[in-house]
Amino acid sequence: MPAPEIIPEGQTLWQTDRQPAGCSHCRRVFLVRSGELNAVCPLCLRGALEPQPAYARRADPERMLPFKVPRAELPSIYQRFISPVWIKPEELNPETLMKNTRPVFWPLWLVDADVNGHWQMEAGFDYQVESARETYVQGGWQSRKQIETRICWEPRIGQVNTRVNNVITPALEEHENRLKMTGAYPMEAGVDFNPDLLGSAFLELPDLAPEAAWPMARPNFGRPLAELCQTAAGAQHTREFNLKADFANQNWTEFFLPLYATHYHDDAGQPQMLIVNAVTGAIQGPRLASRQRGHKIAGIIGSIGGGLFLLTLIGLLLTAIFQHAALIAGLLGVLGLIAAILAIVIAVWPGQWNKDQTGPRLAE
Repeated sequence: MPAPEIIPEGQTLWQTDRQPAGCSHCRRVFLVRSGELNAVCPLCLRGALEPQPAYARRADPERMLPFKVPRAELPSIYQRFISPVWIKPEELNPETLMKNTRPVFWPLWLVDADVNGHWQMEAGFDYQVESARETYVQGGWQSRKQIETRICWEPRIGQVNTRVNNVITPALEEHENRLKMTGAYPMEAGVDFNPDLLGSAFLELPDLAPEAAWPMARPNFGRPLAELCQTAAGAQHTREFNLKADFANQNWTEFFLPLYATHYHDDAGQPQMLIVNAVTGAIQGPRLASRQRGHKIAGIIGSIGGGLFLLTLIGLLLTAIFQHAALIAGLLGVLGLIAAILAIVIAVWPGQWNKDQTGPRLAE
């Protein structure tokens, strides 16, 4: 296992102009430029990024996915995302979201290892079966030949002694939730790590050390090894692959993925985080309606409805004087009823909408 080193406060890392800084609230650690020291954490929005030493590998990261979604496309992404919200908080608009947008790279581990051991599996071999299908056409039966592909499963065992490279492994404790927020990435589009591609992004450091991440990494070796054994067996399919092996000469490197983080404040003044996958453009996060604005609008419409009902009563009292007073009163009464129903709907809708906003959220 590679042993991380203590990177002193103020020292840059990985041939970049960035130094370690940690959030005083969520304890995430980033590499940031000197001008971003003491800035608000881009992922929890509660603590400042204070200069501090950090545990990290001095060796350069191996891979990264560059930003593919330009900032110019973000307003349209934000607008499509928030458009279903009928009554929005004041800050839930593309302009505010753009102002609050911060680019971030977050980490994965890539693990290489020598694998020496035994494997067993069921190998599937395709074969074809010829049959006939009888159909009744124009008063007679016709036979049509059919070729069906089936799989013959056979047990296979063997030894493996090889090196497997770039097995993807979580580098954050919150990896699964982070992936729910971003959605899948096209990992095959990765490029060699290049500091020039970082731009203004915050660079989040792993919080899972290799020894803590290894229990998650080991099962991930199964898939590439199963594919290797499938090829060796000349099979088209595999199932029930089992491996008993030793793993030696491990090499751990980082793979960084891009996202945009932005936020708005809800009625209670609490920040609500939205995350954009900076490769696919997928966006995730709570898009809350404003109950305060809903109640305010409902109150105005309700007052109008009350005024219409009052005019209805006055109209009914004047029916003996004016010939068309009853008709006008009836019309005003209908309008007042519509206003009352609309006021109730507007008052209730934000709360009902917000109950459905239960998707994944970043840990604070």
